[in-house]
Amino acid sequence: MSYTWKGDQHFESTKTTSRALAKKILERREGEIAMQMFNVGWQGDRMSFKALCNEFDGAHVATLAKHTQTNVRGFLGNMRTFFGDRSLADIDSKLVTDYRNYRKEQPSKKHPTNKIKGATVNRELECLQCMFEYAVSRKYLPENPASGVKHFDERRERPTKHMLKLEEEQRILTNAPPYLRVAIVLLAQTGGRTYTEGFSLRWDQIDLDNRVIYFGGQTKTEGSSEPVPLTKLAHDVLVNWKKEQADKSQFLFPSPVKPGQPTTTVKKAWKTTLKNAGVAHFPIYNLRHVFCTRLSWVAPDTVVQRAMRHSSPETKRHYQLGMVEQVRQNLEKANQRVYGKGRVLRFHDVPSPAEVQQEAVVCK
Repeated sequence: MSYTWKGDQHFESTKTTSRALAKKILERREGEIAMQMFNVGWQGDRMSFKALCNEFDGAHVATLAKHTQTNVRGFLGNMRTFFGDRSLADIDSKLVTDYRNYRKEQPSKKHPTNKIKGATVNRELECLQCMFEYAVSRKYLPENPASGVKHFDERRERPTKHMLKLEEEQRILTNAPPYLRVAIVLLAQTGGRTYTEGFSLRWDQIDLDNRVIYFGGQTKTEGSSEPVPLTKLAHDVLVNWKKEQADKSQFLFPSPVKPGQPTTTVKKAWKTTLKNAGVAHFPIYNLRHVFCTRLSWVAPDTVVQRAMRHSSPETKRHYQLGMVEQVRQNLEKANQRVYGKGRVLRFHDVPSPAEVQQEAVVCK
């Protein structure tokens, strides 16, 4: 049968030898076209994966923060290598699962002897899902082939959470170089993110008179741009640090290598400081976790959410470290309410020393 759709003539077999039945099929197709209920395939049948990557890069990736753009474009490069020039219609959930397993077996760039962590693969899968959602919204595909692919469990690879003790904090501050000492106090007192909100700070973002920090710029979320109050400890440290700097740079922590630029990494200095302080290694970003946990001891969830600048109060669970001491205190209160000052329960038959002595006195 032959029919016209959107100005183009199409030929299609009715797959029948009956002339009457073929006529009915043609009439039905013409009715679908008239009611705009017919579509000749999907554009994904004719569009390659690389073409989608290029379009997604220009339409979506360009709107992201600069650091995020670098990460996403790295993900797109890995995807192009695997999927190649396949059409979008040829990519199903099984192929996406194969990509997930393939990436997990790849060696790490920084540590070639180790394989890529599941968290890295999960970020790539999330990027792939976002890209296919974009394709669905543009009517290139009827559904997202990556939506049902299971992610790796990141908790198995994460380091054990470390709650910083006061003694350890003092040893770290004693062994840290001056600039890192100021940064540690600032991060632990404000909960700021290490590089985007800590080491990249400029003096014009700090209002020492009103004790407030204005992060602004390209923050992670809209809530992250809200002003952050400074404690008296953080304020005094920054005042002294500004006197020592004597307006040498617009940044709080200028780079010793690139004049006019902020410090971009302190991994080596942080590692050396922990080693000299005799403290087990943990990422400097965990100071944000320490800030959240300490504030949770004395403040309600609404205050913690505002201080952490989270969009949801549930996010606190990922940053809050163990509340062992708080649980113990409340259990003691529960025992006091149940048992009072009465005799403590015994779960063994051996008498206590006091009972043995009392029994000896009675026998005499």
